[in-house]
Amino acid sequence: MIADSQADASAATDIDRAAHAYCPVCHPAPQPGDRVTALCGASHPFWGRRERPVNTCPGCAALATAVVFECGHSG
Repeated sequence: MIADSQADASAATDIDRAAHAYCPVCHPAPQPGDRVTALCGASHPFWGRRERPVNTCPGCAALATAVVFECGHSG
């Protein structure tokens, strides 16, 4: 039981720290500290882009393949 809750917490932390995908029209050039919303809905301050992220947000990875993003812009 404790191991399951620890695994769930670890998975949530991994997604929080994962590289997210963003709409390039909604966020054309975010600056460090700007509040951005990822395709998966996660909203947080932007702290730069990662060339080779360790973890990729699975929600963003699935949504990034869409022809039209949730915001209405084309992908």
